[in-house]
Amino acid sequence: MKRLITIASVLCISFVQAQSFDHIVYKQAVCPIYKQALQKRIFQESIDQLNAVKTKYGMLYGEDYVLMSYCYKEMGNDSLAAIYVKQACSVPSFDMRVQWYIQDLDLGYISEGFNEQNMKLKDEGFEISWKNYQAKNPDSLIAVIDSMTYWDQFYRNQWHTNPDNKQFQDQLDSMNRVNEKLLEEMVRRIGFPGEKRLQLGEFCIWYVLVHSAGNEEFYQRMKPVFLNEVKIGNMSPWMYASWVDQYHFYKELPTMYNTQVGFKNDFTESELKEISKNRFEIGLVDVEYSLSKF
Repeated sequence: MKRLITIASVLCISFVQAQSFDHIVYKQAVCPIYKQALQKRIFQESIDQLNAVKTKYGMLYGEDYVLMSYCYKEMGNDSLAAIYVKQACSVPSFDMRVQWYIQDLDLGYISEGFNEQNMKLKDEGFEISWKNYQAKNPDSLIAVIDSMTYWDQFYRNQWHTNPDNKQFQDQLDSMNRVNEKLLEEMVRRIGFPGEKRLQLGEFCIWYVLVHSAGNEEFYQRMKPVFLNEVKIGNMSPWMYASWVDQYHFYKELPTMYNTQVGFKNDFTESELKEISKNRFEIGLVDVEYSLSKF
């Protein structure tokens, strides 16, 4: 465990902060466009609105280019759909979990029926994405996160084999404290290791993150810190929401964002409205069939 802390100290270097705009406000500008395109099937206006967001902020994130590609696909324009698939892979992403809970935004669906030229554009995009992933993943950061995850799973699996064994519980509790300390130090010094840092590799920190939600003191201390990480573009809305929902699950409280797998799918209309409101407040895409999809 001391070795993990020593490795983490290597990460104490300065990083340039995310774009200066409020990323929650950015996502709140984009979220209604998702609902408009996916539910109302209004495509050209959605494309125009995405371009207006791009003009205002000087950029779109990869997942928002996926939405643009989807719109062109549904309009029957595979050529532009392919161009924007490549574009989606060529720029940074912020919250690519939308492809998990919105089936239509799966790149396999969008590229279905592409001719050879359009498939080539898609493949070129994937090649760019892989190069960006390799370039943006510092070995030291990945090594620390991999070690944190390995020991998290190692001691958790031991405990699961015999949950009444106090020694296993003590080992797991000790490992949780080490990982929480490492995660907090990492976030305060370099920012949350999300898609800005890892590009499509951010999920590697998820296990450590959600298990930290069981520590009341850590949760209350880090909640405003994590929310700020969403605002400055380091932590995706989905990652923040899944952490909060995990805390609510541990405490047997109603879900805030409905990001957890299979816990409930029989929400009342008022509950759905509240969840939708909560999701919008952090810039998390909310479409009707994404609530309780997973």
